[in-house]
Amino acid sequence: MSNFIEKLGSYQIMTNLLPGVFFGMTLNLLLGIPMPFENTGERIMVYYFMGFVVNRISSLIVKPLLKKCKFISETSYSNYTRAAKVDSKIDVLSEANNYFRALLTSSILLIVVSIIRISLWKIEWVSSNWKWMSMIFLVILFLFSYKKQTKFISKYVEITNEQQTPEA
Repeated sequence: MSNFIEKLGSYQIMTNLLPGVFFGMTLNLLLGIPMPFENTGERIMVYYFMGFVVNRISSLIVKPLLKKCKFISETSYSNYTRAAKVDSKIDVLSEANNYFRALLTSSILLIVVSIIRISLWKIEWVSSNWKWMSMIFLVILFLFSYKKQTKFISKYVEITNEQQTPEA
């Protein structure tokens, strides 16, 4: 397990592990939903996965909604990559920005979990099918995450190639 933690970069710790710990501990402290952990290694893996899911929801749903309602705006990715090559602090600032977004999403999800808990008791269909609904949600979430990451890589390659092409 220590190998797993050692291999995590600061980005994974800030955007996946810490929001997962926040979300998991808050589920227990505020909503009384305990996590059945057998050991510390299992705890770390579950918190990391919870944070990973929070991060994906944050990237695919919360960020676009905030952009659509003009609460936030971003620079173009090509401007970001050029600036990041000049000043490494931009990557650190971006990491912190994603951390805050993940904490925001965790907080929103705590409200959603509370509403779902109430629904589980009131709607029999939800209470008997929540596991299937959760699995379908994860498949859809990771499907769109994969699509977004593929697009991101393609854009990154395109920008890198443009920057490498000598000017005529």
